Amino acid sequence: MKSLQERLEYSFQSEDLLEQALTHKSYFNENRTISKGQNERLEFLGDAVLDLILSELLVDMFQHWDEGQLSKVRASLVNEKTLSELSIELGVDRLMLLGRGEQGSGGAKKPRLLASAVEALIGAVFQDGGYDPAKKLVLRLFTPKLDGDIKKLDYTEDFKTRLQEKVQEKFRVTPVYTVVSEDGPDHEKVFSSQVMIKKDVMAVGKGKSKKMAEQDAARLALEKMK
Repeated sequence: MKSLQERLEYSFQSEDLLEQALTHKSYFNENRTISKGQNERLEFLGDAVLDLILSELLVDMFQHWDEGQLSKVRASLVNEKTLSELSIELGVDRLMLLGRGEQGSGGAKKPRLLASAVEALIGAVFQDGGYDPAKKLVLRLFTPKLDGDIKKLDYTEDFKTRLQEKVQEKFRVTPVYTVVSEDGPDHEKVFSSQVMIKKDVMAVGKGKSKKMAEQDAARLALEKMK
């Protein structure tokens, strides 16, 4: 844990929070008497903190860009691929606490678990030290990814942003996503998410995480709107 704090350049006042950020619910379910808790609430918090800090950064950096351009860049920074790569760079994959089933299915290499752990770490830093330390960490991790030619960032797989732009232009509303089901064991869960435009369900997508299911739903909705 000390080595991770050195890589984060942040020392936790409560190391229980750090351990919780690295604890998958599969481990917590098997070790409730000794575990400090699981990381889903911290992931939820970290996701919101990350969006806020990156939004602030991008608005400052690209003052002539419109909302659509800013949304595309932010989405490219918080997607599963980018976050999981950051997780590996920080060595989080070697420190995550996983249940036996998740370990057996290669959980430490799953992009969705790695990405979730990074968001949980950001949430833990925010909860432990407040906004300023969280902002310092996010800027240090993500600013280098904005160096060079920004146009090289890949937006083609960001179906949610593309759908939002199209729907706002055509209907002046924002698509609404809702998880409608979760199937399978914890280590092989499949989520189904529907996307609604106004009062109409446009599509239902599936994926190994809520974000992937939403992207799939957006992709299917875009195909219908062609």
